[in-house]
Amino acid sequence: ALTGPKVDIMLVDDVTRACIGRPWLTLVLDVHTRMVLGLYLSLDAPSATSVALAVSQAVLPKADWLADRGIELSWIAHGLPEVIHVDNGREFHSRAFERGCQQYGIRIAYRPPATPRFGGHIERLMGTLMGRVHAFPGSTSSNVVARGNYDSEATAILSFREFERILALEVLGPYHNEIHSGLGRTPATAWADGVSNMNLRAPSDAAALLLDFLPFEERIIRRDGVRMFGIVYQDGALAHLVDHGPGKLRVKYDPRDLSAVFVELPTGGHVRVPYADLGRQPITLWEHREAIRRLRVEGRRGVDEHAIFAAVAEQRRVLLEAKSRSKAARRALARLGSAECAAMPARPNGERLGGDLHDDDAKVPMPAEGEASGVEFW
Repeated sequence: ALTGPKVDIMLVDDVTRACIGRPWLTLVLDVHTRMVLGLYLSLDAPSATSVALAVSQAVLPKADWLADRGIELSWIAHGLPEVIHVDNGREFHSRAFERGCQQYGIRIAYRPPATPRFGGHIERLMGTLMGRVHAFPGSTSSNVVARGNYDSEATAILSFREFERILALEVLGPYHNEIHSGLGRTPATAWADGVSNMNLRAPSDAAALLLDFLPFEERIIRRDGVRMFGIVYQDGALAHLVDHGPGKLRVKYDPRDLSAVFVELPTGGHVRVPYADLGRQPITLWEHREAIRRLRVEGRRGVDEHAIFAAVAEQRRVLLEAKSRSKAARRALARLGSAECAAMPARPNGERLGGDLHDDDAKVPMPAEGEASGVEFW
């Protein structure tokens, strides 16, 4: 697969139109047909969560995703792969990714170290897309020499959501429907021919697929509920697991929205468990970590739930005040308002999501500045 720079373009805030910096792109490519199966754009560096979201999009039908972005082009590629070829990025060695693949019978093939030729397909795709991105206002070009005196920040006009839509149109329009030199036909035609006599594998429960790849922690269910990140989560559906339960259970979470966690039951399926205090606002794991850091700097030895949410509220107030002055503040606020901060699919409390599921967490360190990621499917 791929590790490399961020996308070569500066984006702007939806409201103020001030610059918020460059996004990261995760791509999923079917090597046999060169069809793009999934793309995930983010303001955060690659992680187990970005991989989970990219895999989920690649496997599932995309009609709702296209409709939400007002795109009328076709994107028929979907289905569970037999093999995923990836590089050796930390996000691809997470327990969440490895257990998710195990659950769906997907073999992981890691690229041998120091052998970039094994990632050539997706490298070339990224190069093709970046070549088209360089024509957009706000492009940073591929290097300082190519950029010259062009002021990328001053000329940036595309918001996160606008660029995501344009990038999708580039993939679904020109790329999928132009003759590929290595195939002698278009990726769209190659896909249609390739699956014409094939029964594509599909997950038994589409809503549970993302859960199967999300990070998790192991916790004992107690009378007051589940404690994660210094926050208490509670739901009556967990009562039968208290005291006489099976020990520690996997508790999965979406770092984009910590307002609920998902307990994997011993009998299969998941229960969505919200904050015990339903009056609290949704926060991200990024906000939570920053709040803990600030509290430690202030000399707080013990950090309780009230202090965490008070610190997050203060952070948001400061960010709003700084928004007109600081690109870092605008980028932090864009994380909270962009599509990547959408909540997990909500279902009534206590309703199970999925059947016999197995997922794992990964405490994956954030990749260094400038890393990107991609995966190859076939």
